[in-house]
Amino acid sequence: MDNNLKLFQRSAKYLWTDPHISKEMLKAHLDPSHDGASRKQETIKKTVDWIDKNLPEKVKILDLGCGPGLYTSLLDERGHRVSGYDINPFSIHYAMKEALKTNSAINYRCLDYLKEDFGTAFDAIIMIYCDFGALIPSEQKLLLKKIKRALQPGGRFIFDVFGEGLNNIKEEHRQWSYETEEDFWGKRPRFELEESKHFKKEKVWGDRNIILEEDRTPKEYITWDQYYSEEEIKDFLRENEFTVIDLNNKLIPGDPEGGDFVRFIVAQFN
Repeated sequence: MDNNLKLFQRSAKYLWTDPHISKEMLKAHLDPSHDGASRKQETIKKTVDWIDKNLPEKVKILDLGCGPGLYTSLLDERGHRVSGYDINPFSIHYAMKEALKTNSAINYRCLDYLKEDFGTAFDAIIMIYCDFGALIPSEQKLLLKKIKRALQPGGRFIFDVFGEGLNNIKEEHRQWSYETEEDFWGKRPRFELEESKHFKKEKVWGDRNIILEEDRTPKEYITWDQYYSEEEIKDFLRENEFTVIDLNNKLIPGDPEGGDFVRFIVAQFN
């Protein structure tokens, strides 16, 4: 385990498949009091309104990283034919149970969308909560190739990324703590390292957490958040054969950065 966090370094383990953390992630998704894991219901509904307006009719939609189905369920209610894929088994199990309650036909699957096939003939593919910017550049290019194959002619990729306003709410730090109570990272007494590092030239933040429990192998989790100006995300998409047809900076109510915090994008395959 390297002492220094390197640009786009990947950890051996995923947050989303750890038996304890993935359950905690589901709890965060379902907590309406904050924007951790998922946004507040007001923002989710506003985002679904915007997505709906950017679709020509009732269409076939795939939600990548769907979590517990907060967006898919609303899109299903509006008459779209919806599928949702996520790597967190607890989130997918919850989404499936909720779909059964309403006799919904949403197709949920637990899979890694970077490694597994996710089908074809979709009219729109959505990816919300800045998940696209959490991928490293090689993963982004791979995903865009898969999305191009999965979309119908004229199909749309709808997603969001952080803007430069992210820098105003994050700060670099590296600190150890000793925890005895159960929290997001574990149940047993443990040392926790929390680190956040800014790679300014590349416009990306790296976050690393290391968990040390007695008599257990250390666990390391690394996540990335890239951020973009409007022109940068347009240029990146253009290089990968997508054209931006709508960009909205105003979907986060009370955006503290005046519209420069999260950019919502509709892109069409050229």
